[in-house]
Amino acid sequence: MEVARAPVPEGASAGPRKSLEDAIQDFQAILTDDQRQKLSSIGAIQDPDTAMVFTAQLDRDNQLKKGRGIACRLSSVLQSVQTFSTVVDTFVSSHPQIAALVWGSIKLAMLIAVNYTSYFEALSVLFMELSKQCPRFAEYQALYMTSARLQKALCDFHASIIRCCKHVVEAIQRPWRKQLRIAFFKSFEQEFEPDVNDIQRLGKEVKDEINLAKAQVDHQEQVLQEKERVAASKQRSRLRKFIPKVESELDTIKELQIQRSTRRSMKERQRLLESLSSHDYVTPFQEARKKHKYSTAEWIFTTTEFTRWYDGTGSVLLWCSGKIGSGKTILCANVINHVLIEKNRDDRAAFFFLQYDNSDSLTAETIIRSIIRQSTDATTLPEHVEYQLRELDRKYFVQLQDWAFLLRQRIEHSGIFFIFIDGLDECDAAERRALLEVLSSLAVTTLGLRIFIASRDSVYVDLKGRFSHIEHVSMAPVNLASDIRIYVEGTVQERMRNGDLVCGDTRLLNDIRDTLTRHADGMFLWVTFLINEVCIASCDDDIRQSLRSLPKDLEETFARALSRILFRQKKAELVQKVFRWVAAAKRPLTLDEIREAVSIDVGQPYLKTERLVREMSPIVLWCENLLQVTEEQPQSLQFAHSTIHDFITKGDLPIQLSDFHVDLEVADHFAGEICITYLHLNNFKTTVARRPQPLRVNPVAMAGTALGRGSKVTELTTRFVDVLGCPKAKANPDLAGTLISYDRADGLDRLQQNHPFLKYAAKHWVSHTANFQKGRSSTWSLWYQITTNGHALAHLPWQESIFHRNEEVILIWSHQTHHYALLRYANSVPGLPELKRIELMRTSATEGDDEAIAIFLDAGCSMVCIDRALQAASAGGHIQVVERLLNAGANISAAAAEEEGRTALQAASAGGHIQVVERLLDAGANVSAAAAAEEGRTALQAASAVGHIQVVKRLLNAGAK
Repeated sequence: MEVARAPVPEGASAGPRKSLEDAIQDFQAILTDDQRQKLSSIGAIQDPDTAMVFTAQLDRDNQLKKGRGIACRLSSVLQSVQTFSTVVDTFVSSHPQIAALVWGSIKLAMLIAVNYTSYFEALSVLFMELSKQCPRFAEYQALYMTSARLQKALCDFHASIIRCCKHVVEAIQRPWRKQLRIAFFKSFEQEFEPDVNDIQRLGKEVKDEINLAKAQVDHQEQVLQEKERVAASKQRSRLRKFIPKVESELDTIKELQIQRSTRRSMKERQRLLESLSSHDYVTPFQEARKKHKYSTAEWIFTTTEFTRWYDGTGSVLLWCSGKIGSGKTILCANVINHVLIEKNRDDRAAFFFLQYDNSDSLTAETIIRSIIRQSTDATTLPEHVEYQLRELDRKYFVQLQDWAFLLRQRIEHSGIFFIFIDGLDECDAAERRALLEVLSSLAVTTLGLRIFIASRDSVYVDLKGRFSHIEHVSMAPVNLASDIRIYVEGTVQERMRNGDLVCGDTRLLNDIRDTLTRHADGMFLWVTFLINEVCIASCDDDIRQSLRSLPKDLEETFARALSRILFRQKKAELVQKVFRWVAAAKRPLTLDEIREAVSIDVGQPYLKTERLVREMSPIVLWCENLLQVTEEQPQSLQFAHSTIHDFITKGDLPIQLSDFHVDLEVADHFAGEICITYLHLNNFKTTVARRPQPLRVNPVAMAGTALGRGSKVTELTTRFVDVLGCPKAKANPDLAGTLISYDRADGLDRLQQNHPFLKYAAKHWVSHTANFQKGRSSTWSLWYQITTNGHALAHLPWQESIFHRNEEVILIWSHQTHHYALLRYANSVPGLPELKRIELMRTSATEGDDEAIAIFLDAGCSMVCIDRALQAASAGGHIQVVERLLNAGANISAAAAEEEGRTALQAASAGGHIQVVERLLDAGANVSAAAAAEEGRTALQAASAVGHIQVVKRLLNAGAK
């Protein structure tokens, strides 16, 4: 019996959804009865993780047939469809099945395609390329409800994706003879080229309609403001004889006000969420998923530690430790996939992958804020969360505990809340401990929390000191033996398919597998580079020789790779430049960004296109695979592993390879010089100077376009203007075209597309110039101009706060971020509050920041500042800072009420800092200085109370009583 198609609502065809409904009907028409039944059972989107859960399921199904995960290539398109379906569901509540059919059609096509490996592989690549065309939800959320043109453009775009999916299903279901005939004459790319062109064209239309809708909204705001002004003016007395018209006009004003209020509310919610966290937490996860091979990293699910953790019968924390290159990140990604598939609808899963080459990812605050953001749905932001975000947004400095409080609330409003953190050892000790303090506190105060941490063994002490009980699994070679064998086999097969590995004697393959497995020592990373050594061989004898002389460790492996680069002298200099940028960059640079960066010299006045490298895509080959290019768009360049970064920046390179060494401090300063040079290129001065002024557009004509030609509202607006005697502008014959040109929102985007490095330089010039100094930095005067006068293209982070004096903002921001060049500048400005200097200098002393203390002293600070700083430095045991302050004339016996009445010696004694105690006594500190009246202690009492025996003995020897 035939299964009926899922009904598409009647009467909707006249609206903007017609193309979408037609595409759904056409898709249903080609399905079999079983497929239609499956489509009707898919249902609507359940939660914000739907797309991510679905790709995890696809990967699991696909890997039964092929080794590695590729479904995450579909993520961007699926996420776009998911958010669009949510919007359709919200604004088309009378026909909620439309949203379900949009999502269901695309999901069904993927479920069909995953059973045909070759098609699914090609389809995943196609969708990954098309991800650049997908509109961002944040761009159209607030505009969708009032713009029929934008609604139609979005429906047309997603209809084109459904038509592409229909084509995929049709191609898969062809008779095999027809399949063979078409495949003979056309490649996959050629067959689907019309679909790709259609999606690209409609994607551009969406972007144009978003810009048009923005312009319409801007002018609607102007019209509304004018109406509100007139309605409240004295001229209303002239309109009393037109009472019906006035009442109608007031209704119009009220309607426009409601639309404005709704838009502003949506934009404000989106702004708050962007302000909460805009960190890209997804890309590292997707890259890790792609590297996972079927049936590897499954052993952890059979351990009792994992079972206890997952069921909640054991510790809140499951720690997975392993050495360098043992596959911790891949295992973490696989555990996340497992949880996404198995978790209940009310459960939440948030994850964060720390990246050594992305400085933003290495702070506790970034991690906590990202986890909060992941737990908050942009389409259904709860009022209490919005209120709290608004309150936090008003603060200049937000304590980590404030973010922890908000995260605690998100956990309490969830079922089981999973937190995954990979690479905890990548951040410094202070940030790691701050993060663990928050997590351990949440573990004690909340129910249903599960924390998974993957790291090297070195973090054990930090974990043990904060969690009373830990479920621990180790990535020891014995646990990884099976995975290593599978990985070696899969890698050898893949290299043979790609033509990288060619063996005349097929018996050699067994030798290769056995040798690589034996030498792996539990490190997947090493296997990758060992097989690179084998693939270099040009004949069977060379392969046998390679197997007999494999490098003994990673360092030798990397050194051999550098030697091969040096041997091909033609690209060695370029590779060295690229290494310098990849090592120093604050985030991974795209291929286009690094192509421009390596072409710039410090101080050059304009771009020299003749110096641009023609093609950067072979860079991985030029670098002997020490670098890797991500699949995610836009493609970025990274060291293949953090150990390579360490080898290049910290390793003891042989003399002949010393030119490959990167001094991070020098490279960072150089990057700052290049960023400043780039921002001041004459090319940009011309562009900024010629930036077009906003076009004058008739607000009345704008209202006509926005509200619809011939509408009563438009007619009333025109008459209202006539009555008031307002000047009547000439209507634009092609208003839509004018609006697209009006105040182009894509102007900066186009500038950045033409000059790829601009986006990076505009943001990160600040972080790369922390150690700029006059006389040392060639571009110091240009840097000073940006700091004091601003710059049309450069981002100034301190502008985001509200202070009376710009210099005070810079002082606080530079102190917080340890930006010594800005701190030096801010301290040179006279008239800044003394209390603020005391507070900041004391904080620097507490942290042991000797560089900042030197800057405060050079700027000339009061003795009160110096004395307070000495007490703070002594309490922290920072001997270098203590020495500097004593040399600056600090009062050795000054007491500070803020330090509970302690002298510097009393503070050092309480902390048990014997070296500081010795120095203070040598400087003449009063060993028997009286304790403060309230809660004070002498130096001897303070040391004795905490049990610092060595300090007690030294004080007694000095005559303490």
